[in-house]
Amino acid sequence: MKNNKIALLPGLSLFLCFCLLTGTGKLVAYFRGGALLLALAEFVSFALPLVMLVFSMRDQKKLRRRLQPRRLRKGILGLTVRLGITVAVLSLFLNLLIYHLAGLVGADLTAIALDAPQSGLSMAARFAVIVVLSAVVEEVFLRGALFTVHEEMVGTSACLIVSGLVFAMLHGSLLNFAGPFLAGIAYAYLTFVSGSVWPAVLAHGVNNLYYLFVLWITDTYAAFGIWNYFAAINALALLLFLYLTLRALQDLLVRGCIPHFEKSAGLYDLWLLVRNPGMLAFALAFVAKLVLNRVL
Repeated sequence: MKNNKIALLPGLSLFLCFCLLTGTGKLVAYFRGGALLLALAEFVSFALPLVMLVFSMRDQKKLRRRLQPRRLRKGILGLTVRLGITVAVLSLFLNLLIYHLAGLVGADLTAIALDAPQSGLSMAARFAVIVVLSAVVEEVFLRGALFTVHEEMVGTSACLIVSGLVFAMLHGSLLNFAGPFLAGIAYAYLTFVSGSVWPAVLAHGVNNLYYLFVLWITDTYAAFGIWNYFAAINALALLLFLYLTLRALQDLLVRGCIPHFEKSAGLYDLWLLVRNPGMLAFALAFVAKLVLNRVL
């Protein structure tokens, strides 16, 4: 019975999370948002699946170690901040590129290129909910608990890929898929190399803070045609922070501060994770949402 729970509940927790995110998102839109309602929706959507996931774990010691605040090894903090900015800039750049390829150049890019609620919240409320709360609850569930459960089953590389896939699918859109996919891999990697979920929380918060900054600056200077130059500016920033991130990573590798991957069986490891009935239900729910959004 215990082995069945271990095999089934991780996928079901994702299915539950997706359903809660979709349902609470509709409620927030129906009641026209509000900081408290948005915060409650975000918390419930990840807290309940987290409880289900923790219940499935064979040994919770590794999860407790990852959740425990600790002093990071030298260089990890610098890598975290640089990687967080790189992921933020790259995600936004990919959004702009995909929307351009989809023929949405004339649309309101301030609204569609940024994955942030447009519900009339003050900047302080957006910071509290989007930057702080969402980064904490999402990373504790996805990289703290789910990534740890997956590591009990398969090798590291498969866990990183699945972490990116589920993070992208939870965003519920193909137009905003590539950025979250890469971000999910990056946050899982930070969790792996640091042994703590908090660098992933920080990088996620940096990512969301960058989005809020872009939202503010584009709203403020939209009349000056900033969107005409923003893609080029974003590309230059991406090259700069990608270089800084790779330099920081190289330094950690040379000093032997980063652990080696657990051996992976490649595609077979991926199959072991995605064949979970709960994971399949999650994937079907994602596809159903895409179809319904297109039809309706």
